Amino acid sequence: MFGLSTQKERQRLHFLQDFEAPVRNVFSFYSDHNRLNEIYPAFIKRIIDSPNPINCNDVGSARLIIGFPIFFTETITKYVENKYIEYAISYGSPIKNHIGKMQFIELSPNKTRLDYIIEFEPRIPYTGFFIHQINAKLVQESLSKLALRFRHNPNY
Repeated sequence: MFGLSTQKERQRLHFLQDFEAPVRNVFSFYSDHNRLNEIYPAFIKRIIDSPNPINCNDVGSARLIIGFPIFFTETITKYVENKYIEYAISYGSPIKNHIGKMQFIELSPNKTRLDYIIEFEPRIPYTGFFIHQINAKLVQESLSKLALRFRHNPNY
């Protein structure tokens, strides 16, 4: 499920996705920059490690995303283990003032809900709706793909 709202080109996407897996497994997948290639049709790689010596994917870590013809960098701005990840585009992209918020909710020991909000503004006027539609499709497909993988293997 996802929702849409626009105000002066500001775009907001809202996704709710349930996974048949423990919250730690779902969080572990989304917090590992280098695993995101498995569900998104782009090259994604961690290019900056977090200053946290225990967790290279913590606050301050960054990932490069290349989806021809665009590329950009996202940086983790907030990180609460098994609960919350927030990130922002820190370089490149046809959008600005971007923020992604991922809240992980344990529904039961083996069921997790991801409440995922993405907000952004287009750099080029009147392109927000188009960019919104592309992102909505890409993210929904990736969420569905991961839900199916966890359904077949909760330890994926």
